[in-house]
Amino acid sequence: MVLSMGLVGLVVLAVFWTVAWQRPEVQGPVRQDVDVSQVFRDVKVSDPFPVLEPTGLSEEWTPTSAWFEPAGVASVIDGGVLHVGYVTPDDSYAEVRQTDGNPKSAVAEWVDDAEEIDTVTVSGTSWDVVESPESGKQGLVTTLKGTTIVVTGKAELAELQELASSLR
Repeated sequence: MVLSMGLVGLVVLAVFWTVAWQRPEVQGPVRQDVDVSQVFRDVKVSDPFPVLEPTGLSEEWTPTSAWFEPAGVASVIDGGVLHVGYVTPDDSYAEVRQTDGNPKSAVAEWVDDAEEIDTVTVSGTSWDVVESPESGKQGLVTTLKGTTIVVTGKAELAELQELASSLR
């Protein structure tokens, strides 16, 4: 009886490990099959709001995620949300999120209630540099043609600015 319970336990453990390992949050953020261009083509066809696409990034920028949530699906933002995430050349993480929803809600949600600490000009566009007093998370925020754009992540500010400068 103990032997059969042990065998059943091993089978259950093997199935659990196999299923759990397939979840992206267990495997980690890097997915090699992300087609950022396709997500942008799909979003531009539906034309929910004006979006800017990262272009001209070196091959050292590895896309890890790209998705779009139409208005009514995004929980806190009250608008559509477009997200693209990258592993940076310095092996950190940076992401761009764009929305036609409430800018204050977007910053609160995506940059942990960050406060403006500075302003920088990147490729002729003025960006607010924001930082969360609680988590230290930082980001760049601007609004163009009714679209709020937030560039954030664990990457250094210089890499966030490089990502922001690639937006066209």
